[in-house]
Amino acid sequence: MAPSALLRWKLATPLIGLSLLMVVPAVFGTVTWWSYYGVGYRVLSVVICLVLTTQLAVAVSIGVRPSTDVPWLRFGLVVLGILLTCGLARIRHEL
Repeated sequence: MAPSALLRWKLATPLIGLSLLMVVPAVFGTVTWWSYYGVGYRVLSVVICLVLTTQLAVAVSIGVRPSTDVPWLRFGLVVLGILLTCGLARIRHEL
């Protein structure tokens, strides 16, 4: 049985909110502190912003795209994006 649109949006809304809570400060911080750090820090900051933007798009796709089952793969991609971002931020902190 395919999940209804309401159920898909109920599942997607917290993931979208979490993604926005991560992507907005990351982009703002990257733009604000761009000239204060070196090339490595900048590259990692841009990669983090790209990962978070992709994560946000996947979270929105959970609500938008109909599926025949609960979209566990897309949930997994959002969680993977969070973990990848945390790892990259840790590496960036060491620079």
